[in-house]
Amino acid sequence: MLEEVACMAGAQMVLLIAEALKAESRKEVNKFLRERGEKGRFAKDFDDLVANEKQFKENFHMDVCSFNELYELVHPQLQPKKRTRPNDEISPKQKLAVVLEFFACGTLQRHVASVYRISKQHFGIILTEVCDAIISALGNEIPPLTPAEIQRIGYTFNKWNFPNCGGALDGKHVAIKCPRNSGSLFYNYKGFFSLVLMAAADGDYKFTYLDIGAYGSEGDAGIFQKCTLGKAVLSGTLAFPEAVERPYVFIADDAFPLHVRIMKPYVPSRNRRLEEEHQIFNYRLSRARRCIENAFGILCSKFYCLSRKMFCSPKKAQKIVVACCYLHNFLIRTRRAQYCPSNYADGYSEFGEVIGGEFRHHIPANSLFSSEMRSVQAGRLPQSASQVRENLSAFFNSEEGSIAWQRRAACLD
Repeated sequence: MLEEVACMAGAQMVLLIAEALKAESRKEVNKFLRERGEKGRFAKDFDDLVANEKQFKENFHMDVCSFNELYELVHPQLQPKKRTRPNDEISPKQKLAVVLEFFACGTLQRHVASVYRISKQHFGIILTEVCDAIISALGNEIPPLTPAEIQRIGYTFNKWNFPNCGGALDGKHVAIKCPRNSGSLFYNYKGFFSLVLMAAADGDYKFTYLDIGAYGSEGDAGIFQKCTLGKAVLSGTLAFPEAVERPYVFIADDAFPLHVRIMKPYVPSRNRRLEEEHQIFNYRLSRARRCIENAFGILCSKFYCLSRKMFCSPKKAQKIVVACCYLHNFLIRTRRAQYCPSNYADGYSEFGEVIGGEFRHHIPANSLFSSEMRSVQAGRLPQSASQVRENLSAFFNSEEGSIAWQRRAACLD
């Protein structure tokens, strides 16, 4: 008897759930959203933008060919769910378009959502879905740092006159709204809430390593020590290519520790001027390290969503930043002439003087490009690391390793 009652109760519960689902499917959709297919931006303007290449680039910061190539890679992961109402589904191409326009224009999420006539809640879901699809589809744009990959990176730095460079390192603070119940965990020394992006780049301004998620309140020196690359380099577990004369090294600024595999500038002692050889070393290192600065600059000039505080959870902010970095690499690899023309990044005159790149005119004042990490106060330097730096300094000042304009560029002539 009890079993029959239980079965009847279970069946009744199933019927109630089914009725609730049917009622949900019949729920009236907001009239404004219901007219997405006729009056939304995708329905009204997308085909016209495709026909006008200049306008398309202004709105998406990529050309139509790049959009179509990216769409072919991600659309299998953006198909509408089976439970979606037939008249309310959003196509994979529309999902990609609305997210890429949000990346490019940097406006508020609710503004982009309303223009496309998508609810704010639904846009948040689409944003996560598209970021995941981009990161998955473009995963090979940032391969693991194997000896062969580090050697390839080294070749890209030959044009910057820094031999055996495994990459240029830097870190940036990404502004976010204060997460609930986080206290001062994300509050950084600059006076805003942030996540920290740690990255490396090659000589072609492509990112070769990414780590984002460290709290803004963490000490900058500790952030590198905790990220996967920092742990591998400092513990000696990262495999580098064999080098006969000069070891492969990463290059960085004062925010990073000096190490046999990490070179940073010389800092003058109090009331003393650096020796000329050390000034030339600093010039040569700065010249090559501009690659990571330019990588961040080009990224921020193309994806304005990185120029303002992100009003979303830290987890979603991480996905947005990583997706933008993967897109950056994808566009440099496939459409470099359009995405980063010859005068877009910093250049050098015949005398080694820096010529500011065009990207600097397109970076909003409050973008992550401007959020530097703090310099580390130098204590006692490791002798082996100091010796590696001295050897490089001697090479840069030798007949074999010097370049014609370095003394003038270092303001020594």
